Amino acid sequence: MTPPYPSPDSRIQRRRAAWQALSALFLDTEVDPADVALQLRATGFSLPELRQILRAEVAPVLGGNLLSVAGVWAAFDLSSLEDRFRAGRARPTLTGALALRLIRADWQAVEARFRAEQAPGS
Repeated sequence: MTPPYPSPDSRIQRRRAAWQALSALFLDTEVDPADVALQLRATGFSLPELRQILRAEVAPVLGGNLLSVAGVWAAFDLSSLEDRFRAGRARPTLTGALALRLIRADWQAVEARFRAEQAPGS
């Protein structure tokens, strides 16, 4: 019999997958909204939950990358950032807020794709 609630291990795995997908928005590369939406859909989080993870966990930690000339371009090593993601929860930063403005168009495209995939008949 399966437990009615996800185990702590499965919750952190889902969260890691969300961090990984959302981190693409903070790289100095072209974002594929369909790919990011697909990865986010696989986490099982709702769109409001993903918005909260983006605002309170990912943006405060990775936002500075968008403001740095020598930032990360290819991919982040999220294992080294996990403690910072957890510590940053519900602690917005000015850098994170600015980064959210910079990624607004990409995030809106991801949200649109996410919603389109959950629409009936899609």
